[in-house]
Amino acid sequence: MPGLSSSLYIGLSGLQAAQGALSVVGHNIANVNTPNFSRQRVGLNANQPQTFGSVAFGTGVNLGNITGMRDKFLEMQITQSTSRQQGAEVKYSGVEGISSVFQDDGTSGLSSLVQNFFQGFQQLSARPEDGALRTNLIGQAQSLVNGLKIRYQMLEDQRTQADQSIESIAKEVNTLTTQIAALNQRISAEPTAGADSDGRDSRQTLVNKLAGLVGIQVYEDSSNQLQISLDSGSAALVSGSTAYEMITTMVGSQRQVVVDRGGVSVPVTANQNKEGRLGANLNLRDIVLSGYQNKLDELAAGIVGQTNMIHRSGYDLSGTAVLGTNWQDFFQSPPPPPPLIANGVNGLPIVNSVAISAGNHYQGMVRAMTVNQSIVDDPSRIAAADAAGSPGNNGNARILANLQNVSGTVNTSLTAVAGPNGADMGNTGPYSSVISGLVSMIGTDVQTFKTAATGQDNLLSALKTQRDRVSAVDMDEEAMSLIAYQRSYQASARFISVIDQLTAQLLTQFGA
Repeated sequence: MPGLSSSLYIGLSGLQAAQGALSVVGHNIANVNTPNFSRQRVGLNANQPQTFGSVAFGTGVNLGNITGMRDKFLEMQITQSTSRQQGAEVKYSGVEGISSVFQDDGTSGLSSLVQNFFQGFQQLSARPEDGALRTNLIGQAQSLVNGLKIRYQMLEDQRTQADQSIESIAKEVNTLTTQIAALNQRISAEPTAGADSDGRDSRQTLVNKLAGLVGIQVYEDSSNQLQISLDSGSAALVSGSTAYEMITTMVGSQRQVVVDRGGVSVPVTANQNKEGRLGANLNLRDIVLSGYQNKLDELAAGIVGQTNMIHRSGYDLSGTAVLGTNWQDFFQSPPPPPPLIANGVNGLPIVNSVAISAGNHYQGMVRAMTVNQSIVDDPSRIAAADAAGSPGNNGNARILANLQNVSGTVNTSLTAVAGPNGADMGNTGPYSSVISGLVSMIGTDVQTFKTAATGQDNLLSALKTQRDRVSAVDMDEEAMSLIAYQRSYQASARFISVIDQLTAQLLTQFGA
């Protein structure tokens, strides 16, 4: 049967186990404020017993393992929510900043500028020989042009800001994926699954930071290493101990993003990668803000095309037909002439109609839009008359004034072909409804992104609260554990002291 010496080893095992447990408690307390730290718990196991005859005697305790308290499902949800929340925040801030510029204050909004422009024709139709009214019309036209350009440039500035953010985000992504790959290698060498709890906490912190930058899919393989790919699944970012680099290159005036898969470049696009700050900036640059610009270009093309078409059929103050002159068009447009509306206005024919495709759909119309310099230099060249040799004639000016109330003046189709006998062009109008549609679109996007950001923020907070219930350090609980292991250590020490006294007594009585 066991002797006093074996009892000493039982006491020693108790001391060692309590000492190890106290170290874990101290580690938890020290990391009470460490973000994403998972509190650790000691697994104590009884040692293998010694058998003497039919009796098995215990041999003490051993510190079996130290594991972190974590919920993988919650961690996955936090990762996904972080990505969505950051993406929604970026979209909201990107659109909210420009929304106020598109609101109509009754004096300088787009609706007011368009209305003032056509009211200039209305006033001119009352006194077509009045030079001051002609000059006023040109001023209203230039104000409209400037108003469109200012708004277009604000959208372009916002797109540029989003584009510049992409490069810095890609660099951060590369730093994080390299660190995650290194931790993958470290964790794969842990003696038992979950033994390296601190390494797992550090890795999860990096994964959440990565998710805030770019939408990702994450799973843990059989060797306890995380496999991370883009949210679209189009390319891996981390595979075991290997991190794949995200590269940005300038293509034209903006950055393109690819993931280098060992010499094979996988594009990162707004259509495929929608979450995180990277996806949000791509979405703003390539879809949301450029979509607003397309609407402005469509509006400008409708105003330029229809105004020029009617203006070409008229006569200037001297009674000269403007068709074929340097001032035949009220607005100057880029070569080739922009696509015009299929069916015209008031039965007038289409001039210079061309095919419309996704590639040339009025792109850059606002940038190129100007009032014809010949007309600016000589306002008498405005074609207010609809008949030759009639200086007081106002027929063409009345048609132009009424243009603002005509439907079908803005082409919103990307694929139709313009022409007198063309198919349905997806025309909309009048101009005021197109503008109100754009303002409504921006306002809806602002509210949508704001709601998404707020909702994801609330969800993320709720998920973190749930995680804290599972993983966070509870100081009251640690205090109780501290007392329990302290008492255990003291008891083991007292037990060893008793065995020592018995051993000393035995040696005294039976020693030499």
